[in-house]
This record gives sequence, C-alpha cells and structure tokens, in this order.
Amino acid sequence: MVAEVTSLVAKGGDVVTNQTSRGPHFSTRTGEPIVNVTLPVFDDYLLERFDAYVTSYQSVFTRSDQLQRFRAYLRGLLSTGERKNVEAIAAIADLSAAADTDLAQALQHFVSQSPWDVTRLLAFHRRSLARQLADPGAVWVVHDGVFPKKGRHSVGVQRQFARSVGRKLNCQIGVVVSQVGPAGYFPLAARLYLPSHWLRENPEAAEKNVPEPFRRHISKAEIALGLLDALRSEEGRPRAVVAEDGYASLSAFGEGLATRGIAAVSPDSPHAAAALSRTLTGFEWLKDALGLDHFEGRTWHGWHHHVGLVFAAYGFLASENLGLDSPPFAGR
Repeated sequence: MVAEVTSLVAKGGDVVTNQTSRGPHFSTRTGEPIVNVTLPVFDDYLLERFDAYVTSYQSVFTRSDQLQRFRAYLRGLLSTGERKNVEAIAAIADLSAAADTDLAQALQHFVSQSPWDVTRLLAFHRRSLARQLADPGAVWVVHDGVFPKKGRHSVGVQRQFARSVGRKLNCQIGVVVSQVGPAGYFPLAARLYLPSHWLRENPEAAEKNVPEPFRRHISKAEIALGLLDALRSEEGRPRAVVAEDGYASLSAFGEGLATRGIAAVSPDSPHAAAALSRTLTGFEWLKDALGLDHFEGRTWHGWHHHVGLVFAAYGFLASENLGLDSPPFAGR
C-alpha cells in the first residue's frame, strides 16, 4: 500500500484530514501562510523504497557504518518531528523516547567530522534526479540562503543583511543554486559565504573550523559562478539563470555569466519574479519540513554536510513524487 501523503498547499489552505501535516508555514516576509509542512507516512512499502534509495548512495558512503548513519540521518530529517538536530534525529532513528547517547555521538561525528565528500553527495543527488531535471522549461535560480543564528560561534555568522527578510540578522548566509520549472523545484548546490569582516575578526575560529583552501574571502558572486560551473560541466548545455537582486545587479556576475555563455533572465520579467518566488518558498519549506536550518554545529564541514543531507532527503521525496504535486514544487 502506498503511503498516504497530503498535497502541499500554496497560499495557505486547510490541512487535509487523515494525512501527516504540521499545518501551514508562515512567510517571514509577508506573514502569510504559504505552504503546509507535510511529510509522508512511512509504511512497509515506503520503507522498502527508502532503503533502496539509501543503498543507491553506496558510491558516496563506501563504508557500511557511514551508509548506516546516512540512513539514520535521512530518516530523522524525513520524520514529522519539530526539531531536526542530532539528538532528535538519533531518537527517531532509535525508535525510542530519548536519544541513545552512542548513536547521537556517532551521528554528530558523521555530520561534523567524518571525511565523506559533500561534493560527491550532491553530484549523485543531481544524477538521481536526472529524469526530473531534464526539464526544457526550467531555469537555474541563484539566491541567498539565510540561516538565522542566536550565538556568534558558528563559522561565518555575523550580523548581516538578509535579503529574503529585508533586514539585518545575526545569521549565516549560503549561496544556493536551485532549478525550478514545469517539473518542479529542486535544490542543487550550496556553499557557505564567509564575510571578510568575519575572517578578519575570527582568525582562530577560521583556522580551527574552516579547511585551508576556503580561508579567504570570496564574493557571493564568485561563489555562485563556481557552483554554476560545476552544474554546467555535468549538464553540458547551461540553463538560463534567474538571480536574486544581490547578484543580478552586480556587473561582475553578469559578465561572468556572459563569459560562460549562460543567458541571464531579466530580473524585471514576470518569469524571473515567479521563478524566484517559487524557489524562495521551496527553500523555506526545506527549513520547516526537513530542518535545513536546525543544525547546531559550528564547523564548515558540518554546515555543508547537513545542507547536503537535507538536499538528499528532499531528493527521496522528489524521486518518489511524495506530496510534491502543488506549487511551489509542481509546475504552474
């Protein structure tokens, strides 16, 4: 029997009975309900499909213990729990009321320190969605991913302008590239931005928590172009790019696209506005439903590993077409 799922409802809507949902998510920009936070019910059939999906990542997680922890982490992200930190994920994976200390520690090591390659993970994530990504009407969308933080100890965190919120926040910002089109919304790649001020003020934290090749300031535009280069090398023919204003207004970014033969969609066009709106709504759903911004670690590796794992969890939902049949996920 196929697991029951509820459709995700754009612009609010009542929660469907006898389905798994935590109710509507409210936009941080407008305060309006934008999408129901909804995840599938895992019955025996879906668990079998999930195990097959996890096993397909064996080329990324070559050790059996890593693959087991990958399974536990994704299972926790796909749960209906309110929090998706390591302790909550361990509790769900253990099917117990309280997290097993050893499993929680193992998952903490897995996400924060284990030397698996997130670049390979995301490349496989994209290959696993090849059918959905082969969408002739789709565009790539470049935008800031805002991760609000309370403290100042996480890598790259400082008070900075969060474009999607429209004001300054104490936060981390990632540069994110997604694809959106008639086939749906798909997060593809992300990299944490390190502000020059943070690097100057936190040399010890940078040395301890950031790999040496990344301990220098790189503009968000440069990061975005690097991510697009990786996507272009996989797909061959690049897609047109819709960019958030912080990128689209930069001449260096536009010149970089032109040099690479990548078309830029005018930010003033209705198509660009619709694509960006769908993408930002989808990104907020990743936070609320899959815990994208729930990671409590402080390291460069931990941030990228957690984000990559969330993208992979979303990949399972997309590959099974679970509850992703309404905007912003399905096309319009």
